[in-house]
Amino acid sequence: MKYLSFTPCWQRLTAPLLLLAIFGCETSPDDVGNRQVQGLRPVYASYEEISTIKTLAPQPLRFPGKIYTKGSYLFINEQGKGIHIVDNRDPAHPQKISFISVPGNADMAVKDQVLYADNSMDLVALDISDPQHVRMLKRVKDAYPYPSYPQPRGVQFECADPEKGIVVRWESALLTNPKCYR
Repeated sequence: MKYLSFTPCWQRLTAPLLLLAIFGCETSPDDVGNRQVQGLRPVYASYEEISTIKTLAPQPLRFPGKIYTKGSYLFINEQGKGIHIVDNRDPAHPQKISFISVPGNADMAVKDQVLYADNSMDLVALDISDPQHVRMLKRVKDAYPYPSYPQPRGVQFECADPEKGIVVRWESALLTNPKCYR
């Protein structure tokens, strides 16, 4: 009677897998510092710059974010820059009223005549009873943690550096060898 000899599968794959593990993941030292990818770069401002809240003339919508409705008004976030106020009494013809410069802004809420908005790491309460002349009522310093990473997930980005200032927004850029990923 003849016996067949079988070599287990794992034994046949051991040598090729070992070679792949040793040589398959090697990178050239020249490539490490020159790897370029599309990612996000932080845009910094000083605390003095971000803490200045101003009511400005209407601005063009470039990177709109969240929209909040209150009565006949629309409050539209301009990511990282502030909030557009739009009179929407006639939805077929909305009228831009003003732009509130709130550096580092990403979110907002309205209760009565007060608009609450994040101002990078601070929370501000703004009186919006006169949408053309918004004024600050209160500031809560350090209500939010330092913005050390962007909101989107699955992106490579340049690591935030608190020594350079406060991150007010993230911009798309070609990055060389980014070390951060979310």
